[in-house]
Amino acid sequence: MIDLAFVFFKIGFVALGGGWAIVGVLKAELVSRGLLTPEQFAQAVSIAQITPGPVAINLATYTGYMHYGFTGALLNTLAFITPPILVALIAWMISRKVRLDKRKITNTLRSLTTIMITVTVVSLFLPYAKIAQVWIIAGTIFLLSAKTKIHPIFLIITGGFLGVLILS
Repeated sequence: MIDLAFVFFKIGFVALGGGWAIVGVLKAELVSRGLLTPEQFAQAVSIAQITPGPVAINLATYTGYMHYGFTGALLNTLAFITPPILVALIAWMISRKVRLDKRKITNTLRSLTTIMITVTVVSLFLPYAKIAQVWIIAGTIFLLSAKTKIHPIFLIITGGFLGVLILS
Protein backbone atom coordinates (compact mmCIF):
# COMPACT_ATOMS: atom_id res chain seq x y z
CA MET A 1 0.00 0.00 0.00
CA ILE A 2 2.90 2.35 0.79
CA ASP A 3 4.54 1.56 -2.57
CA LEU A 4 1.36 2.52 -4.42
CA ALA A 5 1.01 5.73 -2.39
CA PHE A 6 4.66 6.58 -3.11
CA VAL A 7 3.97 6.32 -6.87
CA PHE A 8 1.25 8.95 -6.52
CA PHE A 9 3.38 11.07 -4.18
CA LYS A 10 6.21 11.10 -6.74
CA ILE A 11 3.84 11.93 -9.62
CA GLY A 12 2.27 14.68 -7.53
CA PHE A 13 5.50 16.66 -7.81
CA VAL A 14 5.21 16.86 -11.60
CA ALA A 15 1.43 17.20 -11.78
CA LEU A 16 1.44 20.65 -13.34
CA GLY A 17 -1.46 21.77 -15.49
CA GLY A 18 -4.25 19.71 -14.04
CA GLY A 19 -5.46 16.17 -14.39
CA TRP A 20 -5.24 15.58 -18.13
CA ALA A 21 -1.69 16.85 -18.30
CA ILE A 22 -0.54 14.06 -16.02
CA VAL A 23 -2.72 11.14 -17.18
CA GLY A 24 0.01 9.92 -19.58
CA VAL A 25 2.55 9.82 -16.78
CA LEU A 26 0.08 7.99 -14.56
CA LYS A 27 -0.55 5.44 -17.32
CA ALA A 28 3.16 4.82 -17.82
CA GLU A 29 3.80 4.39 -14.08
CA LEU A 30 0.77 2.29 -13.21
CA VAL A 31 0.88 -0.01 -16.24
CA SER A 32 4.66 -0.50 -16.24
CA ARG A 33 4.61 -1.42 -12.55
CA GLY A 34 1.80 -3.92 -13.14
CA LEU A 35 -0.56 -2.05 -10.83
CA LEU A 36 -3.13 -1.78 -13.62
CA THR A 37 -3.45 -3.42 -17.02
CA PRO A 38 -3.97 -1.12 -20.00
CA GLU A 39 -7.64 -2.13 -20.00
CA GLN A 40 -8.02 -1.44 -16.28
CA PHE A 41 -6.33 1.93 -16.78
CA ALA A 42 -8.76 2.84 -19.58
CA GLN A 43 -11.67 1.83 -17.32
CA ALA A 44 -10.20 3.84 -14.44
CA VAL A 45 -9.93 6.92 -16.68
CA SER A 46 -13.56 6.47 -17.72
CA ILE A 47 -14.66 6.24 -14.10
CA ALA A 48 -12.46 9.21 -13.15
CA GLN A 49 -14.08 11.30 -15.90
CA ILE A 50 -17.64 10.72 -14.76
CA THR A 51 -16.97 11.37 -11.09
CA PRO A 52 -16.73 14.94 -9.79
CA GLY A 53 -13.27 16.42 -9.41
CA PRO A 54 -9.98 16.38 -11.28
CA VAL A 55 -9.26 13.25 -13.31
CA ALA A 56 -5.80 12.63 -11.83
CA ILE A 57 -7.01 12.79 -8.22
CA ASN A 58 -9.93 10.54 -9.08
CA LEU A 59 -7.48 8.06 -10.65
CA ALA A 60 -5.38 8.08 -7.49
CA THR A 61 -8.45 7.54 -5.33
CA TYR A 62 -9.90 4.81 -7.56
CA THR A 63 -6.60 2.93 -7.86
CA GLY A 64 -6.11 3.00 -4.10
CA TYR A 65 -9.67 1.81 -3.53
CA MET A 66 -9.32 -0.94 -6.12
CA HIS A 67 -6.23 -2.37 -4.41
CA TYR A 68 -6.71 -1.55 -0.71
CA GLY A 69 -10.26 -0.31 -0.14
CA PHE A 70 -11.08 2.92 1.68
CA THR A 71 -7.68 3.16 3.40
CA GLY A 72 -5.85 2.85 0.08
CA ALA A 73 -8.11 5.44 -1.53
CA LEU A 74 -7.51 7.93 1.28
CA LEU A 75 -3.75 7.32 1.37
CA ASN A 76 -3.35 7.65 -2.42
CA THR A 77 -5.41 10.83 -2.51
CA LEU A 78 -3.38 12.41 0.29
CA ALA A 79 -0.10 11.25 -1.28
CA PHE A 80 -1.08 12.78 -4.61
CA ILE A 81 -2.20 16.18 -3.30
CA THR A 82 0.57 16.70 -0.74
CA PRO A 83 3.39 17.57 -3.21
CA PRO A 84 1.43 20.34 -5.03
CA ILE A 85 0.50 21.84 -1.68
CA LEU A 86 4.16 21.79 -0.61
CA VAL A 87 5.30 23.27 -3.93
CA ALA A 88 2.68 26.02 -3.73
CA LEU A 89 3.68 26.81 -0.15
CA ILE A 90 7.39 26.97 -1.06
CA ALA A 91 6.64 29.10 -4.15
CA TRP A 92 4.58 31.47 -2.03
CA MET A 93 7.39 31.76 0.51
CA ILE A 94 9.96 32.41 -2.24
CA SER A 95 7.71 34.95 -3.98
CA ARG A 96 7.63 36.99 -0.81
CA LYS A 97 11.43 37.28 -0.95
CA VAL A 98 12.18 37.36 -4.71
CA ARG A 99 10.50 39.33 -7.47
CA LEU A 100 9.43 36.93 -10.24
CA ASP A 101 8.03 37.62 -13.71
CA LYS A 102 4.65 35.90 -13.37
CA ARG A 103 3.88 36.24 -17.08
CA LYS A 104 6.99 34.24 -18.07
CA ILE A 105 6.27 31.58 -15.48
CA THR A 106 2.66 31.28 -16.66
CA ASN A 107 3.70 31.02 -20.32
CA THR A 108 6.27 28.34 -19.51
CA LEU A 109 3.78 26.30 -17.48
CA ARG A 110 1.17 26.68 -20.23
CA SER A 111 3.65 25.31 -22.80
CA LEU A 112 4.56 22.35 -20.60
CA THR A 113 0.90 21.62 -19.94
CA THR A 114 0.09 21.66 -23.66
CA ILE A 115 2.89 19.17 -24.36
CA MET A 116 1.79 16.86 -21.53
CA ILE A 117 -1.85 16.91 -22.65
CA THR A 118 -0.81 16.16 -26.24
CA VAL A 119 1.27 13.18 -25.13
CA THR A 120 -1.65 11.91 -23.05
CA VAL A 121 -4.17 12.20 -25.88
CA VAL A 122 -1.82 10.43 -28.31
CA SER A 123 -1.05 7.60 -25.86
CA LEU A 124 -4.75 7.04 -25.13
CA PHE A 125 -5.61 7.13 -28.86
CA LEU A 126 -2.85 4.87 -30.23
CA PRO A 127 -4.51 1.54 -29.32
CA TYR A 128 -7.52 2.59 -31.44
CA ALA A 129 -5.67 4.30 -34.32
CA LYS A 130 -6.13 1.40 -36.73
CA ILE A 131 -9.92 1.31 -36.36
CA ALA A 132 -11.52 3.26 -39.21
CA GLN A 133 -14.76 3.85 -37.30
CA VAL A 134 -12.82 5.68 -34.57
CA TRP A 135 -11.43 8.09 -37.17
CA ILE A 136 -14.89 8.62 -38.63
CA ILE A 137 -16.38 9.38 -35.21
CA ALA A 138 -13.50 11.67 -34.23
CA GLY A 139 -13.62 13.53 -37.55
CA THR A 140 -17.38 13.93 -37.44
CA ILE A 141 -17.34 15.18 -33.86
CA PHE A 142 -14.52 17.60 -34.70
CA LEU A 143 -16.37 18.99 -37.73
CA LEU A 144 -19.61 19.34 -35.78
CA SER A 145 -17.70 21.14 -33.04
CA ALA A 146 -15.98 23.49 -35.48
CA LYS A 147 -18.90 24.20 -37.82
CA THR A 148 -22.01 24.14 -35.62
CA LYS A 149 -23.18 25.61 -32.36
CA ILE A 150 -23.99 22.24 -30.81
CA HIS A 151 -23.00 22.28 -27.15
CA PRO A 152 -19.70 20.39 -26.62
CA ILE A 153 -21.16 18.23 -23.85
CA PHE A 154 -23.64 16.72 -26.32
CA LEU A 155 -20.84 16.03 -28.78
CA ILE A 156 -18.70 14.40 -26.07
CA ILE A 157 -21.57 12.19 -24.89
CA THR A 158 -22.49 11.25 -28.47
CA GLY A 159 -18.87 10.46 -29.36
CA GLY A 160 -18.46 8.38 -26.22
CA PHE A 161 -21.69 6.51 -26.82
CA LEU A 162 -20.77 5.76 -30.46
CA GLY A 163 -17.30 4.65 -29.37
CA VAL A 164 -18.76 2.23 -26.83
CA LEU A 165 -21.11 0.81 -29.47
CA ILE A 166 -18.34 0.33 -32.02
CA LEU A 167 -15.66 -0.98 -29.66
CA SER A 168 -17.95 -3.37 -27.77
